[in-house]
Amino acid sequence: MEIKQNVSQYFIQLLKSTIQNQIPAEKPDDVEWRDVLNLAAYHKVDEMVFCAVEKLKKKPDKEILDKMFHLHEKNQLVDAIQQAEAETIISKITARGIDILPLKGYVLKTLYPDSNYRQMGDLDYLAEEESINEIGKILIEMGYDADDIGSEDSHDVYSKKPYLEVEVHRRLLPPTEENHWHTDDIWSRLKRNSKNEHIMEMSLEDFYLYHLLHFEKHYSMDGCGIRSIIDQFYLMQCLGDKLDWNYINEMLSKMNYVEFESMSKGLAQAWFGDGTMKEEWKGPAEFIIHSGAFGTFEQYQKWVMERYRKEEGIQTKTGFFFRRMFMERERMEFSYPILKKHRWMLPFLWVHRLFKAVLFRRGRVTRELKSLKK
Repeated sequence: MEIKQNVSQYFIQLLKSTIQNQIPAEKPDDVEWRDVLNLAAYHKVDEMVFCAVEKLKKKPDKEILDKMFHLHEKNQLVDAIQQAEAETIISKITARGIDILPLKGYVLKTLYPDSNYRQMGDLDYLAEEESINEIGKILIEMGYDADDIGSEDSHDVYSKKPYLEVEVHRRLLPPTEENHWHTDDIWSRLKRNSKNEHIMEMSLEDFYLYHLLHFEKHYSMDGCGIRSIIDQFYLMQCLGDKLDWNYINEMLSKMNYVEFESMSKGLAQAWFGDGTMKEEWKGPAEFIIHSGAFGTFEQYQKWVMERYRKEEGIQTKTGFFFRRMFMERERMEFSYPILKKHRWMLPFLWVHRLFKAVLFRRGRVTRELKSLKK
């Protein structure tokens, strides 16, 4: 899918107007509503876009507006069902004395001014290994189908059509992730909810760091859309002055996430606040905008290859493979900020990156190699 720059720019303006509770600018003549709607759907933020469109004087034509209103009604329904089901699941599981930690979208929704704004695909929970099977039995009793049990090392998947999917996680990050060490002992740092002792809660600092860990995992694999940047904006807005930044900055340094967090915060402010877009964020910004369109890893790789063709004239898959192995210094600086001061380290960091890929990103490397053979 081709995403035109003028479309993405207006798309971001609409999102910002909803976030800032402002009246958006009218649609430019060179932007088609159908393109805006498609982009919003790809990023699963069509509810926020609809709320902005409602404030416009010049509405889309009836066909587009009817489609947007239909999606709005569906989003309202899905949000209500998911919220109610989440509470029921937590109630039934904790009633049996099982500890459970709600994760991701269900918790992030509480930071948004309207829970409908934060659309989510599934309900995620962390449980201890000895409780996984019992939780599965409870979900099946509630009418869920066991879709994927045991084959995925990190979580089991259950679904109840048409709108409900539940993932029960054994761990927050798989052992193949470089920074899994930070979440491996998460149970020792959880606190019990004051109203229900079996509902577990992260500290605000761990919640913030887990957002970044989860965001980066998807960002570095198949791409991660603009919703994660909106999450980042609300995290900073709602929790920024409550966080222990000394602890967070210490952890970010150990995780080698200083640059990634800076990019995440920077894009959140540049797009939705009063920040300025830095030159080094423009590449990640473009990548994130396109990530909403990636249905498969092959689509992601096709986009990256096309970018290398345009920027560096690389025409073959072999050339692409070697450029991916030995990335240019400017791209390497994003993962290794030390290169900004010590450029001579580039060859050594190429080697480090290759070893890290083999040790911690083996699945991604295998998929990339298989895709290149097609």
